[in-house]
Amino acid sequence: MNFNTILFRFGLNPDNFINEDRDPIKTKDGFIYEVRQRTDIRVCPKCGSISGYVNDHDIVEINCSETDQIKDTLRIVKTRFKCIDCGITYTPKIDGIDDGSLISNQTKQLILGDFTKILSFAEIGRRYSVSSMKVIQIFDDKVPYIPRGRMPKVLCIDEKGFKGDTDSTYCCFLYDHEKREILDIIESRQLPYLDEYFSSIPESERNNVKYFVSDMYDGYRSICRRYFKYALHIVDLFHVVQLLTRAVNKIRYSHVKDIKKSSPTINFMKSKWKLFLCRTEDIPDKWYSPQGYGYSIHYTDMVFDCVKKYDDLLIAYNILQDLYHYNRNDTFQESLKFIDGIAERLKLTGIKELETVGNSYTKYRIEIADGLAKNQTGKHYSNGVAESINNSVSTIIKVSNGYKDFERFRKRCMLISRYKKI
Repeated sequence: MNFNTILFRFGLNPDNFINEDRDPIKTKDGFIYEVRQRTDIRVCPKCGSISGYVNDHDIVEINCSETDQIKDTLRIVKTRFKCIDCGITYTPKIDGIDDGSLISNQTKQLILGDFTKILSFAEIGRRYSVSSMKVIQIFDDKVPYIPRGRMPKVLCIDEKGFKGDTDSTYCCFLYDHEKREILDIIESRQLPYLDEYFSSIPESERNNVKYFVSDMYDGYRSICRRYFKYALHIVDLFHVVQLLTRAVNKIRYSHVKDIKKSSPTINFMKSKWKLFLCRTEDIPDKWYSPQGYGYSIHYTDMVFDCVKKYDDLLIAYNILQDLYHYNRNDTFQESLKFIDGIAERLKLTGIKELETVGNSYTKYRIEIADGLAKNQTGKHYSNGVAESINNSVSTIIKVSNGYKDFERFRKRCMLISRYKKI
């Protein structure tokens, strides 16, 4: 083998080794490269003396793998010296390998790069023939802390289900709308945690936030009023629609859950439930052919036939479509009038699920209208960036078989967000 080329490839300094011409040893999954540490470099790390003598030798194998295709191992015959002046025994340091480590620094660096990808610790370990626990140890050592991002002009706040080593069911994500990245993650969305976090941020920095985008959680409203006094609080349209679609779905489900008799209507309402929650124009151009009935009917016609059979479902469906088709070019006053009208219609239906949604719309009427109307710049701000990143966060949790350590979870999410732009 070319002595210098191999060592340079592994990120090691050839000057630490005796230049010997040896062929690599082929194994079933890679190669073993044998080298010997030099015996003429013997500076005592304690007293600086060079009067040491060779005490013994030791053979260690260093993982130098660069890919998951080939496992490269460096077998080093290490020299151990004994200092004549102070009596200690020592092995000279090898550039590119940490003391006591069986993994080269270059392989560690490659592992570190994979932390920005949506891969589990176990998957990363398999790529470099390292145990998942060792990968976690490298992560904790090399990524001790990631600072939060600065408060942006448009701050999006949302929660994600997380059950780790805290007493909370949800952790709170902060997003920069314009950069599309995670600013920070708070271990709980409970108000005491949020208060402690935002009170630690200088007021001058908090005043940079001009738009505060959230869902209809009372804790977020309190935080906005307390810490972001100059920001416009916007309730994202996604959550406004989501609240109503969940109510519509409950009504749909109430008509099919207890009916055991099979029929085209019931079967369609069970299997194609998503079509009752989308815009009418988004219903696929397909035909429904009930088995054994000998006819076909378009999906759109089937949806309308189903909702017309149940008064409460028809009312809920029509209001949902009106919300979907609202003209978002209107002014704030026009938007406020619209949401007040929707809320009143919901509360007058006499349907429990819809009345609850109507009360929530009334409670957050100002914030919802701010989200529906265009701002002074002609833009709409939403939590769409949060929902997009949340999907990737779910994948992170899934591939890692669930995180228990919150700080480790926080650092991993932020790394992937900042470097891979999820």
